[in-house]
Amino acid sequence: MKYSEMIKLIKSKYLVDSITINQDSEFVDIALLNSEISSYREDTLYIGHIAQVNHQIKPPLFLLYFGYNTQKNVKYLFNSAQIREDDFPAVFNLIKQELIKSLKVEKAYSRMLKMILDGKGLSSILCETSRICGNPLVVIDISGKILAYSEPFDISDPMWIRSVERGYCPYEFMKYIERVRSKKISPPNSEPFISVCPENQLVYLCSKILAQDRLLGYVFMFQNNLPINSYSKELLPLVSKAASEIILRNHDNIGLRSYLYQSILTDMLKGVDPNQASIRIKASKLTFPKRMKVLIVRPLYYRDQNYIKGELMDRLQMIFNKAPLFYYKKEIVIIAPLDKNYNIDTSSIEKLNSLAKDVHLQVGISNPFYQVNDFVDYYKQADEAIRFAQFLGSNEYIHNYMEYSFYSMLSTIPLEVQLSKFCHPALGKLRDYDYENGTDFYNTLKVLTETSFSTKEAADKLHLHRNTLNYRRKRIEDICGLDFDDSKLLFELMYSFKIEQFLKKQV
Repeated sequence: MKYSEMIKLIKSKYLVDSITINQDSEFVDIALLNSEISSYREDTLYIGHIAQVNHQIKPPLFLLYFGYNTQKNVKYLFNSAQIREDDFPAVFNLIKQELIKSLKVEKAYSRMLKMILDGKGLSSILCETSRICGNPLVVIDISGKILAYSEPFDISDPMWIRSVERGYCPYEFMKYIERVRSKKISPPNSEPFISVCPENQLVYLCSKILAQDRLLGYVFMFQNNLPINSYSKELLPLVSKAASEIILRNHDNIGLRSYLYQSILTDMLKGVDPNQASIRIKASKLTFPKRMKVLIVRPLYYRDQNYIKGELMDRLQMIFNKAPLFYYKKEIVIIAPLDKNYNIDTSSIEKLNSLAKDVHLQVGISNPFYQVNDFVDYYKQADEAIRFAQFLGSNEYIHNYMEYSFYSMLSTIPLEVQLSKFCHPALGKLRDYDYENGTDFYNTLKVLTETSFSTKEAADKLHLHRNTLNYRRKRIEDICGLDFDDSKLLFELMYSFKIEQFLKKQV
Protein backbone atom coordinates (compact mmCIF):
# COMPACT_ATOMS: atom_id res chain seq x y z
CA MET A 1 0.00 0.00 0.00
CA LYS A 2 1.29 3.48 -0.87
CA TYR A 3 1.57 6.00 1.95
CA SER A 4 -0.67 8.50 0.13
CA GLU A 5 -3.33 5.81 -0.36
CA MET A 6 -3.24 5.05 3.35
CA ILE A 7 -3.71 8.74 4.22
CA LYS A 8 -6.66 8.95 1.84
CA LEU A 9 -8.20 5.84 3.44
CA ILE A 10 -7.82 7.18 7.00
CA LYS A 11 -9.07 10.67 6.09
CA SER A 12 -12.31 9.16 4.78
CA LYS A 13 -13.16 8.19 8.39
CA TYR A 14 -10.89 9.98 10.85
CA LEU A 15 -9.11 13.26 11.42
CA VAL A 16 -5.55 13.43 10.05
CA ASP A 17 -3.17 16.34 10.58
CA SER A 18 0.45 17.41 9.94
CA ILE A 19 0.80 15.32 6.80
CA THR A 20 4.33 15.10 5.36
CA ILE A 21 5.08 13.00 2.29
CA ASN A 22 8.64 13.25 0.99
CA GLN A 23 8.65 9.98 -0.95
CA ASP A 24 5.37 8.28 -1.77
CA SER A 25 6.48 4.64 -1.73
CA GLU A 26 4.82 1.41 -0.59
CA PHE A 27 4.82 -0.49 2.69
CA VAL A 28 3.68 -4.06 3.24
CA ASP A 29 3.48 -4.38 7.04
CA ILE A 30 2.48 -2.43 10.17
CA ALA A 31 4.07 -2.41 13.65
CA LEU A 32 3.68 -0.57 16.95
CA LEU A 33 6.27 2.03 17.92
CA ASN A 34 8.71 0.94 20.61
CA SER A 35 11.60 3.07 21.86
CA GLU A 36 13.73 -0.05 22.26
CA ILE A 37 13.62 -0.94 18.55
CA SER A 38 17.21 -1.12 17.26
CA SER A 39 16.36 -0.52 13.57
CA TYR A 40 13.29 0.34 11.53
CA ARG A 41 12.36 -1.82 8.55
CA GLU A 42 11.93 0.17 5.35
CA ASP A 43 8.82 -1.76 4.23
CA THR A 44 6.88 -1.22 7.47
CA LEU A 45 4.51 1.47 8.73
CA TYR A 46 5.12 2.29 12.41
CA ILE A 47 2.22 3.60 14.49
CA GLY A 48 2.08 4.84 18.10
CA HIS A 49 2.97 7.69 20.44
CA ILE A 50 5.56 10.09 19.02
CA ALA A 51 7.58 9.77 22.22
CA GLN A 52 8.25 6.12 21.36
CA VAL A 53 10.39 7.07 18.34
CA ASN A 54 14.04 6.10 18.93
CA HIS A 55 16.06 9.18 17.98
CA GLN A 56 19.36 7.34 18.29
CA ILE A 57 18.84 5.46 15.02
CA LYS A 58 17.67 6.26 11.49
CA PRO A 59 13.95 7.22 11.73
CA PRO A 60 11.18 5.09 10.23
CA LEU A 61 10.39 5.68 6.57
CA PHE A 62 6.64 5.45 7.30
CA LEU A 63 5.17 6.88 10.50
CA LEU A 64 1.68 7.45 11.89
CA TYR A 65 1.70 9.00 15.34
CA PHE A 66 -0.33 10.68 18.04
CA GLY A 67 0.86 12.94 20.88
CA TYR A 68 2.66 16.27 20.91
CA ASN A 69 5.28 16.63 18.18
CA THR A 70 8.23 18.80 19.27
CA GLN A 71 10.60 20.64 16.96
CA LYS A 72 13.18 18.00 17.84
CA ASN A 73 10.96 15.25 16.45
CA VAL A 74 9.99 17.08 13.26
CA LYS A 75 13.44 16.97 11.69
CA TYR A 76 13.45 13.19 11.96
CA LEU A 77 10.17 12.63 10.12
CA PHE A 78 10.13 11.48 6.48
CA ASN A 79 6.62 10.25 5.59
CA SER A 80 4.43 11.05 8.56
CA ALA A 81 0.98 12.14 9.72
CA GLN A 82 -0.73 12.79 13.03
CA ILE A 83 -3.95 11.14 14.24
CA ARG A 84 -5.99 11.54 17.41
CA GLU A 85 -5.05 9.23 20.26
CA ASP A 86 -8.67 8.14 20.65
CA ASP A 87 -8.67 6.96 17.02
CA PHE A 88 -5.45 4.98 17.36
CA PRO A 89 -6.95 1.45 17.86
CA ALA A 90 -9.50 1.90 15.06
CA VAL A 91 -6.91 3.32 12.62
CA PHE A 92 -4.51 0.48 13.42
CA ASN A 93 -7.20 -2.12 12.68
CA LEU A 94 -8.28 -0.32 9.49
CA ILE A 95 -4.75 -0.36 8.06
CA LYS A 96 -4.17 -3.94 9.21
CA GLN A 97 -7.32 -5.13 7.44
CA GLU A 98 -6.30 -3.30 4.27
CA LEU A 99 -2.87 -4.96 4.31
CA ILE A 100 -4.45 -8.36 4.93
CA LYS A 101 -6.74 -7.77 1.97
CA SER A 102 -3.73 -6.93 -0.22
CA LEU A 103 -2.02 -10.12 0.89
CA LYS A 104 -5.17 -12.09 0.07
CA VAL A 105 -5.22 -10.53 -3.40
CA GLU A 106 -1.56 -11.42 -3.95
CA LYS A 107 -2.22 -14.95 -2.75
CA ALA A 108 -5.21 -15.23 -5.09
CA TYR A 109 -3.10 -14.06 -8.04
CA SER A 110 -0.41 -16.60 -7.14
CA ARG A 111 -3.08 -19.30 -7.31
CA MET A 112 -4.16 -17.99 -10.72
CA LEU A 113 -0.60 -18.16 -12.04
CA LYS A 114 -0.26 -21.71 -10.75
CA MET A 115 -3.51 -22.64 -12.52
CA ILE A 116 -2.12 -21.19 -15.76
CA LEU A 117 1.11 -23.16 -15.36
CA ASP A 118 -0.90 -26.31 -14.60
CA GLY A 119 -2.89 -25.76 -17.80
CA LYS A 120 -6.25 -25.52 -16.05
CA GLY A 121 -7.51 -22.62 -18.17
CA LEU A 122 -9.81 -19.66 -17.67
CA SER A 123 -12.81 -21.59 -16.38
CA SER A 124 -10.91 -22.81 -13.32
CA ILE A 125 -9.73 -19.27 -12.54
CA LEU A 126 -13.26 -17.89 -12.85
CA CYS A 127 -14.69 -20.65 -10.66
CA GLU A 128 -12.09 -19.95 -7.97
CA THR A 129 -12.74 -16.19 -8.12
CA SER A 130 -16.50 -16.73 -7.99
CA ARG A 131 -16.07 -18.93 -4.92
CA ILE A 132 -14.07 -16.20 -3.17
CA CYS A 133 -16.25 -13.23 -4.17
CA GLY A 134 -19.64 -14.93 -4.19
CA ASN A 135 -20.77 -13.73 -7.63
CA PRO A 136 -20.72 -15.26 -11.14
CA LEU A 137 -18.09 -14.23 -13.70
CA VAL A 138 -17.78 -14.43 -17.47
CA VAL A 139 -15.00 -13.61 -19.95
CA ILE A 140 -15.82 -12.49 -23.52
CA ASP A 141 -13.64 -11.42 -26.43
CA ILE A 142 -14.35 -8.12 -28.18
CA SER A 143 -16.63 -9.85 -30.68
CA GLY A 144 -18.92 -11.07 -27.89
CA LYS A 145 -17.87 -14.72 -27.89
CA ILE A 146 -17.95 -16.20 -24.38
CA LEU A 147 -14.49 -17.63 -23.74
CA ALA A 148 -15.17 -18.92 -20.21
CA TYR A 149 -17.56 -18.58 -17.28
CA SER A 150 -17.78 -19.63 -13.65
CA GLU A 151 -19.85 -22.65 -12.68
CA PRO A 152 -22.50 -22.75 -11.47
CA PHE A 153 -23.43 -19.63 -13.45
CA ASP A 154 -25.86 -18.39 -10.85
CA ILE A 155 -27.62 -15.40 -12.39
CA SER A 156 -31.26 -14.35 -12.43
CA ASP A 157 -31.40 -13.17 -16.06
CA PRO A 158 -32.68 -16.04 -18.28
CA MET A 159 -31.26 -14.36 -21.39
CA TRP A 160 -27.74 -14.66 -19.97
CA ILE A 161 -28.35 -18.30 -19.04
CA ARG A 162 -29.30 -19.06 -22.67
CA SER A 163 -26.36 -17.05 -23.98
CA VAL A 164 -23.86 -18.98 -21.86
CA GLU A 165 -25.28 -22.22 -23.24
CA ARG A 166 -24.91 -20.92 -26.82
CA GLY A 167 -21.50 -19.42 -26.17
CA TYR A 168 -22.30 -15.87 -27.26
CA CYS A 169 -23.00 -12.66 -25.37
CA PRO A 170 -26.63 -11.39 -25.52
CA TYR A 171 -27.17 -8.98 -28.40
CA GLU A 172 -28.60 -6.28 -26.12
CA PHE A 173 -25.61 -6.46 -23.81
CA MET A 174 -23.14 -6.21 -26.71
CA LYS A 175 -24.96 -3.13 -28.00
CA TYR A 176 -24.69 -1.59 -24.54
CA ILE A 177 -20.95 -2.37 -24.32
CA GLU A 178 -20.51 -0.85 -27.78
CA ARG A 179 -22.15 2.37 -26.58
CA VAL A 180 -19.88 2.44 -23.53
CA ARG A 181 -16.84 2.01 -25.78
CA SER A 182 -17.93 4.69 -28.25
CA LYS A 183 -18.55 7.25 -25.49
CA LYS A 184 -15.14 6.47 -23.94
CA ILE A 185 -16.56 6.63 -20.43
CA SER A 186 -14.72 3.56 -19.17
CA PRO A 187 -11.11 3.62 -17.88
CA PRO A 188 -8.40 3.23 -20.57
CA ASN A 189 -6.69 0.49 -18.54
CA SER A 190 -7.84 -2.61 -16.63
CA GLU A 191 -9.11 -0.58 -13.69
CA PRO A 192 -12.52 -2.05 -12.80
CA PHE A 193 -15.69 -0.01 -13.07
CA ILE A 194 -19.26 -0.66 -11.95
CA SER A 195 -22.12 -0.10 -14.35
CA VAL A 196 -25.76 -1.03 -14.88
CA CYS A 197 -27.04 -2.38 -18.18
CA PRO A 198 -30.37 -0.55 -18.73
CA GLU A 199 -31.81 -3.33 -20.90
CA ASN A 200 -31.92 -5.84 -18.03
CA GLN A 201 -30.89 -3.76 -14.97
CA LEU A 202 -27.93 -6.05 -14.30
CA VAL A 203 -25.29 -4.51 -12.03
CA TYR A 204 -21.83 -5.64 -13.05
CA LEU A 205 -18.17 -4.99 -12.38
CA CYS A 206 -16.05 -4.89 -15.53
CA SER A 207 -12.32 -5.01 -16.20
CA LYS A 208 -10.82 -4.75 -19.68
CA ILE A 209 -8.49 -7.49 -20.90
CA LEU A 210 -5.53 -5.73 -22.50
CA ALA A 211 -2.28 -6.78 -24.15
CA GLN A 212 0.18 -4.03 -25.12
CA ASP A 213 -2.68 -1.50 -25.06
CA ARG A 214 -4.80 -3.66 -27.39
CA LEU A 215 -8.26 -4.56 -26.18
CA LEU A 216 -8.74 -8.35 -26.23
CA GLY A 217 -12.00 -8.61 -24.31
CA TYR A 218 -13.67 -8.12 -20.94
CA VAL A 219 -14.09 -9.81 -17.56
CA PHE A 220 -17.53 -9.28 -16.02
CA MET A 221 -18.60 -10.00 -12.45
CA PHE A 222 -22.37 -9.79 -12.03
CA GLN A 223 -23.83 -8.62 -8.74
CA ASN A 224 -26.25 -11.43 -8.02
CA ASN A 225 -25.64 -13.15 -4.69
CA LEU A 226 -23.57 -10.56 -2.78
CA PRO A 227 -22.83 -6.83 -3.15
CA ILE A 228 -19.68 -6.07 -5.14
CA ASN A 229 -17.07 -5.11 -2.53
CA SER A 230 -13.61 -3.55 -2.58
CA TYR A 231 -11.97 -7.00 -2.55
CA SER A 232 -13.76 -7.90 -5.78
CA LYS A 233 -12.56 -4.63 -7.30
CA GLU A 234 -8.96 -5.47 -6.45
CA LEU A 235 -9.24 -9.05 -7.64
CA LEU A 236 -10.91 -8.45 -11.02
CA PRO A 237 -7.92 -6.71 -12.72
CA LEU A 238 -5.81 -9.72 -11.72
CA VAL A 239 -8.36 -12.04 -13.36
CA SER A 240 -8.12 -9.78 -16.41
CA LYS A 241 -4.33 -10.08 -16.42
CA ALA A 242 -4.52 -13.87 -16.13
CA ALA A 243 -7.11 -13.96 -18.94
CA SER A 244 -4.78 -11.92 -21.14
CA GLU A 245 -1.97 -14.43 -20.59
CA ILE A 246 -4.20 -17.37 -21.49
CA ILE A 247 -5.79 -15.70 -24.53
CA LEU A 248 -2.41 -14.73 -25.98
CA ARG A 249 -1.07 -18.21 -25.32
CA ASN A 250 -4.01 -19.71 -27.22
CA HIS A 251 -3.54 -17.33 -30.17
CA ASP A 252 -0.46 -19.21 -31.39
CA ASN A 253 1.25 -15.83 -31.84
CA ILE A 254 -1.24 -14.64 -34.48
CA GLY A 255 -2.45 -11.06 -34.40
CA LEU A 256 -5.65 -9.95 -32.70
CA ARG A 257 -7.53 -9.29 -35.96
CA SER A 258 -6.46 -12.68 -37.34
CA TYR A 259 -7.68 -14.28 -34.13
CA LEU A 260 -11.07 -12.57 -34.46
CA TYR A 261 -11.45 -13.60 -38.11
CA GLN A 262 -10.53 -17.16 -37.17
CA SER A 263 -12.80 -17.24 -34.13
CA ILE A 264 -15.92 -15.92 -35.87
CA LEU A 265 -15.53 -17.72 -39.22
CA THR A 266 -14.64 -21.01 -37.51
CA ASP A 267 -17.74 -20.71 -35.35
CA MET A 268 -19.79 -20.16 -38.52
CA LEU A 269 -18.38 -23.39 -39.94
CA LYS A 270 -19.38 -25.11 -36.70
CA GLY A 271 -22.98 -23.98 -37.15
CA VAL A 272 -23.41 -20.71 -35.28
CA ASP A 273 -26.36 -18.56 -36.35
CA PRO A 274 -25.19 -16.23 -39.20
CA ASN A 275 -27.08 -13.33 -37.62
CA GLN A 276 -25.16 -13.83 -34.36
CA ALA A 277 -21.94 -13.94 -36.37
CA SER A 278 -22.89 -10.65 -38.06
CA ILE A 279 -23.34 -9.01 -34.66
CA ARG A 280 -19.90 -10.22 -33.56
CA ILE A 281 -18.31 -9.03 -36.82
CA LYS A 282 -19.83 -5.59 -36.34
CA ALA A 283 -18.76 -5.44 -32.69
CA SER A 284 -15.20 -6.41 -33.68
CA LYS A 285 -15.13 -3.83 -36.49
CA LEU A 286 -13.93 -6.48 -38.95
CA THR A 287 -14.17 -5.75 -42.67
CA PHE A 288 -14.60 -8.04 -45.67
CA PRO A 289 -14.09 -7.44 -49.41
CA LYS A 290 -16.98 -6.07 -51.47
CA ARG A 291 -16.64 -9.09 -53.78
CA MET A 292 -14.90 -12.25 -52.59
CA LYS A 293 -14.23 -15.95 -53.05
CA VAL A 294 -13.36 -18.62 -50.51
CA LEU A 295 -10.08 -20.43 -51.07
CA ILE A 296 -9.18 -23.64 -49.25
CA VAL A 297 -5.49 -24.53 -49.31
CA ARG A 298 -4.95 -28.13 -48.26
CA PRO A 299 -1.67 -30.13 -48.29
CA LEU A 300 -1.86 -33.05 -50.69
CA TYR A 301 0.26 -35.18 -48.35
CA TYR A 302 0.52 -35.24 -44.56
CA ARG A 303 1.90 -32.08 -42.98
CA ASP A 304 1.92 -31.42 -39.25
CA GLN A 305 -0.07 -28.60 -37.69
CA ASN A 306 3.03 -26.52 -36.91
CA TYR A 307 4.01 -26.39 -40.58
CA ILE A 308 0.51 -25.40 -41.73
CA LYS A 309 0.06 -22.75 -39.03
CA GLY A 310 3.62 -21.50 -39.41
CA GLU A 311 5.53 -21.63 -42.68
CA LEU A 312 2.57 -22.29 -44.99
CA MET A 313 0.39 -19.58 -43.46
CA ASP A 314 3.28 -17.09 -43.68
CA ARG A 315 3.83 -17.83 -47.37
CA LEU A 316 0.12 -17.52 -48.14
CA GLN A 317 -0.03 -14.27 -46.16
CA MET A 318 2.69 -12.88 -48.43
CA ILE A 319 0.60 -13.74 -51.50
CA PHE A 320 -2.73 -12.53 -50.08
CA ASN A 321 -1.40 -9.82 -47.76
CA LYS A 322 -4.73 -8.00 -47.35
CA ALA A 323 -7.03 -11.01 -47.20
CA PRO A 324 -8.48 -12.58 -44.04
CA LEU A 325 -7.03 -16.08 -43.68
CA PHE A 326 -7.01 -18.60 -40.87
CA TYR A 327 -6.18 -22.18 -39.92
CA TYR A 328 -9.02 -24.70 -39.81
CA LYS A 329 -8.85 -28.50 -39.63
CA LYS A 330 -5.37 -28.96 -41.15
CA GLU A 331 -5.96 -26.42 -43.93
CA ILE A 332 -5.78 -22.67 -44.53
CA VAL A 333 -8.97 -20.80 -45.43
CA ILE A 334 -8.65 -17.50 -47.32
CA ILE A 335 -11.29 -14.86 -48.10
CA ALA A 336 -9.80 -13.47 -51.32
CA PRO A 337 -10.89 -10.08 -52.70
CA LEU A 338 -11.96 -9.84 -56.35
CA ASP A 339 -11.49 -7.13 -58.96
CA LYS A 340 -14.38 -5.47 -60.79
CA ASN A 341 -14.45 -8.42 -63.21
CA TYR A 342 -14.92 -10.83 -60.28
CA ASN A 343 -11.45 -12.33 -60.65
CA ILE A 344 -8.67 -12.89 -58.14
CA ASP A 345 -5.56 -10.88 -58.95
CA THR A 346 -3.66 -12.73 -61.72
CA SER A 347 -0.31 -12.31 -60.00
CA SER A 348 -1.69 -13.86 -56.80
CA ILE A 349 -3.07 -16.86 -58.69
CA GLU A 350 0.26 -17.39 -60.47
CA LYS A 351 2.17 -17.24 -57.19
CA LEU A 352 -0.35 -19.57 -55.55
CA ASN A 353 -0.08 -22.07 -58.40
CA SER A 354 3.72 -21.98 -58.16
CA LEU A 355 3.57 -22.53 -54.40
CA ALA A 356 1.07 -25.38 -54.83
CA LYS A 357 3.40 -27.14 -57.28
CA ASP A 358 6.41 -26.51 -55.07
CA VAL A 359 5.01 -27.90 -51.80
CA HIS A 360 2.21 -30.13 -53.18
CA LEU A 361 -1.00 -28.31 -52.29
CA GLN A 362 -4.59 -28.70 -53.43
CA VAL A 363 -6.52 -25.42 -53.76
CA GLY A 364 -10.29 -25.16 -54.03
CA ILE A 365 -11.90 -21.88 -55.12
CA SER A 366 -15.58 -21.02 -54.69
CA ASN A 367 -17.83 -18.92 -56.89
CA PRO A 368 -18.00 -15.18 -56.08
CA PHE A 369 -20.20 -13.96 -53.22
CA TYR A 370 -20.97 -10.65 -51.54
CA GLN A 371 -22.35 -11.21 -48.02
CA VAL A 372 -20.22 -12.75 -45.28
CA ASN A 373 -23.39 -14.43 -43.97
CA ASP A 374 -23.08 -16.75 -47.00
CA PHE A 375 -19.51 -17.74 -46.11
CA VAL A 376 -20.33 -21.32 -45.09
CA ASP A 377 -22.09 -22.14 -48.39
CA TYR A 378 -19.11 -20.92 -50.39
CA TYR A 379 -16.65 -22.69 -48.13
CA LYS A 380 -18.50 -25.89 -49.05
CA GLN A 381 -18.08 -25.02 -52.74
CA ALA A 382 -14.30 -24.67 -52.34
CA ASP A 383 -14.21 -27.97 -50.44
CA GLU A 384 -16.26 -29.72 -53.14
CA ALA A 385 -13.95 -28.36 -55.84
CA ILE A 386 -11.02 -30.19 -54.21
CA ARG A 387 -13.01 -33.36 -53.56
CA PHE A 388 -14.40 -33.65 -57.10
CA ALA A 389 -11.02 -32.80 -58.63
CA GLN A 390 -9.50 -35.72 -56.72
CA PHE A 391 -12.50 -37.92 -57.48
CA LEU A 392 -12.18 -37.27 -61.22
CA GLY A 393 -8.40 -37.62 -61.24
CA SER A 394 -7.42 -34.04 -62.07
CA ASN A 395 -3.69 -33.35 -62.40
CA GLU A 396 -4.09 -29.64 -61.67
CA TYR A 397 -3.32 -27.93 -58.36
CA ILE A 398 -5.98 -25.21 -58.42
CA HIS A 399 -9.62 -26.19 -58.84
CA ASN A 400 -12.51 -23.78 -59.41
CA TYR A 401 -15.93 -24.85 -58.22
CA MET A 402 -17.46 -23.64 -61.49
CA GLU A 403 -15.62 -26.46 -63.29
CA TYR A 404 -17.15 -29.05 -60.96
CA SER A 405 -20.57 -27.59 -60.17
CA PHE A 406 -22.27 -30.03 -62.54
CA TYR A 407 -20.75 -32.97 -60.67
CA SER A 408 -21.81 -31.37 -57.41
CA MET A 409 -25.37 -31.32 -58.70
CA LEU A 410 -25.14 -34.95 -59.79
CA SER A 411 -23.95 -36.00 -56.34
CA THR A 412 -27.20 -34.72 -54.81
CA ILE A 413 -29.36 -37.03 -56.95
CA PRO A 414 -30.54 -40.14 -55.04
CA LEU A 415 -28.76 -43.40 -55.88
CA GLU A 416 -31.97 -45.06 -57.01
CA VAL A 417 -32.20 -42.61 -59.93
CA GLN A 418 -30.47 -44.08 -63.02
CA LEU A 419 -28.44 -41.16 -64.32
CA SER A 420 -27.41 -43.06 -67.45
CA LYS A 421 -30.92 -42.73 -68.86
CA PHE A 422 -30.36 -38.94 -69.11
CA CYS A 423 -27.39 -39.40 -71.46
CA HIS A 424 -27.68 -38.76 -75.20
CA PRO A 425 -28.21 -42.11 -77.03
CA ALA A 426 -25.31 -41.34 -79.40
CA LEU A 427 -22.81 -42.21 -76.67
CA GLY A 428 -24.15 -45.74 -76.23
CA LYS A 429 -24.35 -46.32 -79.99
CA LEU A 430 -20.75 -45.22 -80.59
CA ARG A 431 -19.45 -47.27 -77.67
CA ASP A 432 -21.08 -50.41 -79.15
CA TYR A 433 -19.92 -49.56 -82.68
CA ASP A 434 -16.31 -49.07 -81.54
CA TYR A 435 -16.41 -52.39 -79.68
CA GLU A 436 -17.66 -54.26 -82.75
CA ASN A 437 -15.51 -52.51 -85.39
CA GLY A 438 -12.35 -51.45 -83.58
CA THR A 439 -12.94 -47.75 -84.31
CA ASP A 440 -12.46 -44.72 -82.04
CA PHE A 441 -15.61 -42.73 -82.76
CA TYR A 442 -16.70 -42.36 -79.10
CA ASN A 443 -13.48 -40.54 -78.15
CA THR A 444 -13.63 -38.49 -81.37
CA LEU A 445 -17.09 -37.21 -80.47
CA LYS A 446 -15.93 -36.47 -76.92
CA VAL A 447 -13.04 -34.31 -78.17
CA LEU A 448 -15.30 -32.58 -80.72
CA THR A 449 -17.67 -31.74 -77.86
CA GLU A 450 -14.85 -30.44 -75.65
CA THR A 451 -13.72 -28.13 -78.49
CA SER A 452 -17.28 -26.92 -79.22
CA PHE A 453 -17.29 -28.83 -82.56
CA SER A 454 -14.17 -27.03 -83.83
CA THR A 455 -12.66 -29.31 -86.49
CA LYS A 456 -9.27 -27.61 -86.35
CA GLU A 457 -8.93 -27.75 -82.54
CA ALA A 458 -10.20 -31.32 -82.37
CA ALA A 459 -7.79 -32.46 -85.12
CA ASP A 460 -4.86 -30.87 -83.29
CA LYS A 461 -5.89 -32.46 -80.00
CA LEU A 462 -6.32 -35.93 -81.58
CA HIS A 463 -3.18 -35.54 -83.75
CA LEU A 464 -5.21 -36.24 -86.90
CA HIS A 465 -5.23 -34.74 -90.37
CA ARG A 466 -8.26 -32.50 -90.82
CA ASN A 467 -9.58 -34.68 -93.66
CA THR A 468 -9.41 -37.74 -91.41
CA LEU A 469 -11.35 -35.90 -88.73
CA ASN A 470 -13.95 -34.73 -91.26
CA TYR A 471 -14.40 -38.35 -92.35
CA ARG A 472 -14.93 -39.49 -88.76
CA ARG A 473 -17.34 -36.63 -88.11
CA LYS A 474 -19.41 -37.66 -91.17
CA ARG A 475 -19.44 -41.31 -90.05
CA ILE A 476 -20.60 -40.27 -86.56
CA GLU A 477 -23.46 -38.27 -88.12
CA ASP A 478 -24.50 -41.30 -90.18
CA ILE A 479 -24.26 -43.84 -87.32
CA CYS A 480 -26.08 -41.72 -84.74
CA GLY A 481 -28.26 -39.51 -86.89
CA LEU A 482 -26.68 -36.35 -85.44
CA ASP A 483 -26.89 -32.85 -86.86
CA PHE A 484 -23.85 -30.84 -85.74
CA ASP A 485 -25.62 -27.65 -86.78
CA ASP A 486 -28.31 -28.22 -84.14
CA SER A 487 -27.78 -25.52 -81.46
CA LYS A 488 -29.00 -27.83 -78.65
CA LEU A 489 -26.68 -30.71 -79.50
CA LEU A 490 -23.51 -29.30 -77.94
CA PHE A 491 -25.19 -28.82 -74.55
CA GLU A 492 -26.79 -32.29 -74.64
CA LEU A 493 -23.49 -33.98 -75.44
CA MET A 494 -21.53 -31.95 -72.87
CA TYR A 495 -23.71 -32.96 -69.94
CA SER A 496 -23.93 -36.54 -71.24
CA PHE A 497 -20.16 -37.01 -71.27
CA LYS A 498 -19.95 -35.47 -67.77
CA ILE A 499 -22.60 -37.89 -66.47
CA GLU A 500 -20.73 -40.86 -67.94
CA GLN A 501 -17.44 -39.64 -66.45
CA PHE A 502 -19.13 -39.27 -63.05
CA LEU A 503 -20.69 -42.75 -63.23
CA LYS A 504 -17.42 -44.33 -64.38
CA LYS A 505 -15.63 -42.97 -61.29
CA GLN A 506 -18.38 -44.25 -59.00
CA VAL A 507 -17.91 -47.84 -60.11
